Order: sequence, then structure tokens, then C-alpha cells
Amino acid sequence: MIISVLSSIAIWSTVFVIALRIITNSGIALPNNKVISALTCNKSLGSAHQTTHKEIISVFLLAFAFRIAVFLFSICAMYMFNDNINGFGDILEQYMKWDANNYFRIANVGYSGFDIDGDFTTIVFFPLYPWIMKIVNLIFRDLRVSGLLTSFALYSGACCFLYKLFSIDYSKSVAVRAIIYMSVFPHALFFGTLMNESMLLFTSAATLYYIRKHKWYLVGILGAAAALSRMVGILLAIPAAVEWLEHYKIFEKLKNKDIKSVWKLFYSKGLWIFLMLLGTGIYLLCNYKVTGNCFKFLEYQEKYWNNGSCYFGSGIAKMFTNAFTSDQSRFDIWIPETLSIIFVICTLLYGIRRNRSMYSAFLAVYIIINTGFDWPISVARYMACAIPAFLFLSDFSERHKWTEPIITASMAIGFGVYLVGYLCWKQIL
Repeated sequence: MIISVLSSIAIWSTVFVIALRIITNSGIALPNNKVISALTCNKSLGSAHQTTHKEIISVFLLAFAFRIAVFLFSICAMYMFNDNINGFGDILEQYMKWDANNYFRIANVGYSGFDIDGDFTTIVFFPLYPWIMKIVNLIFRDLRVSGLLTSFALYSGACCFLYKLFSIDYSKSVAVRAIIYMSVFPHALFFGTLMNESMLLFTSAATLYYIRKHKWYLVGILGAAAALSRMVGILLAIPAAVEWLEHYKIFEKLKNKDIKSVWKLFYSKGLWIFLMLLGTGIYLLCNYKVTGNCFKFLEYQEKYWNNGSCYFGSGIAKMFTNAFTSDQSRFDIWIPETLSIIFVICTLLYGIRRNRSMYSAFLAVYIIINTGFDWPISVARYMACAIPAFLFLSDFSERHKWTEPIITASMAIGFGVYLVGYLCWKQIL
């Protein structure tokens, strides 16, 4: 109960502050109050960095090389801890665990090609990643290889977009460090597996970049791709709407009764944001085509994964309770989930006054949605895609240099531990 109350106070307080900032930055002058001014003011973000094509290529190659290095390390770990590894095929089979099997099935036989007692359970998983796997497989002719290479490439592409995005408002060191923190986050291991984390990361990074650049048609297209990657992809409409409101001073125009300008900005720019619904619509259409019910995935989520919805404070409280009381999977699931949610909430509280509203708004709603489950067993994995958290952490360590090696080392150790645990079939979900 205490955890639920404290997390609720922390999150709803940030939502309130974000709302005040959006109102202020969109052109409505709030009362001249010192508290309000302190909450809504923007701090200096530091000097921006102009990226070059050579830098972007270097980022992609380094990121891809990092994933290859992690894969080679994984092979060494498999041979050390698994006596049943006799060849490359056995190595690939170690990645066929948990949700990876379902993405493989979708790419291999489609949603209707696999069922459990007549229930097409793979419909719970979004289609964009396995569709891309299937296309890549036209070249490599092995879905496991194609899936891994797809994940490597998408992760590397995401790093490029994040480097360009962060460099718009921050120094090169902040941009690079944010990508490093994201890459060695303990559950960033999923960016190199047969899972769709890299797909969500890539589409989210690209969408956020074009939101910041105000290229709204690309925001709509890539946002639709994000919504087709995972349900939370549609949440990118939040930072898009926030940036649209603030950049064009929509509330100021409404206050001045400049309805014509607002309407023009809406149909020429803001309307593109609604294109994101196309991704969700395609997924619901897949549900209908396979099961005859657009929302069948909700039934399967609860029936097979015990994943009904709940208030986010209750979900967070359950993580804390299990971290201290559960004898099963305490170190595999509940402790890392508890630490990850503490991490993202702390970065949100730190970064809310120092960074653009679009980032804080996205992180706040991302936390709320991803913790609102009765059985929140994959929250640590979901937080690997909480992009603003790593930016805020990098901004913090830029101003407190002594923390940088501590943060990097502790995350890297956690990454190594949970990677080996994952390869050894521990409950790393």
C-alpha cells in the first residue's frame, strides 16, 4: 500500500508539472508564482552538436560491432555452461526461448498456423518484427539467423537516430553517453535476441527524432510502424502532441482567437499524428482476420499470461512485494524489475525541469502503461526502451562526472550477469 501511494505521488506529481510546462510553453501565462516558475522553467541543456554523415556511419558500425561482440561472448558462455552445445545450430537454438518462439512462429507459419486447443495465441504478439524477419530470411534462409541479424541492424539504426536526436539539444558527450547507458542496461541484452525490442527501439527513436525535427508526415509514418511493433508504440502520439502544442504556441493562438492559424496547423501538421492509429488498426485487423474479434488478444493475454490490467501503483507495489517475499524468480525477475522502475522514476524526477516536455511526457506515460499489469513480469525488459531515461541519466552524469564510471560499470556488470542467466535458461523475461 505504501509503495503504491509513494509511486502514485511521484508519477502524478510529474504529470502535473508536465501539464503546467506544456500550458506555459504553449503560450498561456500562469500566475506570477515562484513555485510555479521554478517548476516550469527550462534549464540550460548545454551546447548542441552538429552531426555529420561520417559520424552516423561510425555510430552504426560501432553499434553493430558491439552486438557482434556480445554474440561472440554469448557463444563462449554457452560452451562454458552448457554441455549440449555441439555446433552452430545448437547455439541458435539457445535463442529460441520465451516469446522468441512466438515471433518465430508468426514469421514461419503466420498467426493462423499455430494454436493451443483452438486458440491462436500468437495473435498476442505484434507483427512488424516477424514480418521483417521473413523478408530478411529471403536472403539468409534460416529464420533464427535472420531474426538475430534483424535485431542487430535495428538496434544499430536506433543508435544512429538517437545520436542525431540527442545532438540537437545536447553536447556530443551527452549523446554518446546516453547511447552507452542504454546499450549496457542489464536488460538491453534483448536487443540482440529473437525478440522485438530492437524493432520498438528503432521505430521509437526514429519517431522521436522526426518529432523534434517537426517533420510531421514522417512522424505519422514511423509512429504507425511503432504502433505495429508493440501496443505502447502508440504512446509516441503523446510527445508528438506535446511538441506540436509547444512549438506552434497553440494555446497562445487560441487565447488570441486566431482559430484560422490553429486549424491550418492542425490539418497541415497535427493531423499526421493521427496516422499512428494506422499501425494499431492493422494489428486489430489481424486479430479480426484470425479470430473474428478485434480485441481477442486481450482475452489471450489474461488466459495464458495472467496479464490483466490494473492501476500502475498496484503493479509497482506487486513488484516490490515479490522482490522481498517471493522465493521463486526473486533474482531473475522481481529484483531487477524493482531496480529498473526505481531507476526510471528517479530519472524522470531529475529530468523533468531540465529537458524538453516531450521527453518527460513520453517517459511518464510509458511508466504508467508498462506497470499497469496484474502480473508485471517483463517490466525490466520494457524499460530497456525507455529512451528518455537514458538521456536524463546522461545529462545527470555530465554534471556529476564522478558518477559516470560507477553507472557504466554497475550497468555493464548487470548486463553480463543477466545475459549469462538468459543463456542458461533462467527466468529472464
